[in-house]
Amino acid sequence: MIFRQCFLQMIRFSTGWVMGCALSGLLSVAGCSVPERKPSGPDYAALGGAAAVRGDWDGARRAFGQAVLVADQSGWPASHRAAMHFDYGRALGVTCYYPEAERELSLAYDLDILTGHYRYPALIELARLSLVQRQYAASAKYFSRALDALDRMELARKVPFAYAEVLDDYALALGGAGDADAATHIIDRAAKVRAGLDEAVRAQATSRTPYGKHCGQLAAGAR
Repeated sequence: MIFRQCFLQMIRFSTGWVMGCALSGLLSVAGCSVPERKPSGPDYAALGGAAAVRGDWDGARRAFGQAVLVADQSGWPASHRAAMHFDYGRALGVTCYYPEAERELSLAYDLDILTGHYRYPALIELARLSLVQRQYAASAKYFSRALDALDRMELARKVPFAYAEVLDDYALALGGAGDADAATHIIDRAAKVRAGLDEAVRAQATSRTPYGKHCGQLAAGAR
């Protein structure tokens, strides 16, 4: 959620699509946001976002799962449903439900296509989800597609810290896929971006979603 109302923020899209707003900073800079939708019952999206901020990713997963049910069953607009599926997919990935996370993030991407919204947040999340699973070739393909969009929007200039982190991860994916030359080229690009950052920017919190870092409930067999 910290990654999409601006990519957690950047990733906090619905309860912020936040890059998971640095690469969400990405979305706000581009002037793209999802209008607030007031739920008729509990605000599960807000509850999920608050849980994620506390580091309670199991609680976030459960709350975002309820938010998805409400959004889908209530016939909410595709833009709102995309935000909910995006946040749910991230929470699933953090808690190591990888196939389910890929399904939800892919659905968020498809819904963004329908609404004409920016698609790179879901692509970056899919890339990082693949990277943590060591699916390097798939990860590199997602990163390549996302960077095409980021470069068209000149986001290396607008949100350089988050952009450099994307390049770092892309280089890891390329290296893992066996393309050392391409990885070295991307590492050089990331270094050039960082060279222009001042100390305050360098001290920013990471824009990365902590995929695979909270697997306790899954390991215990709880759902």
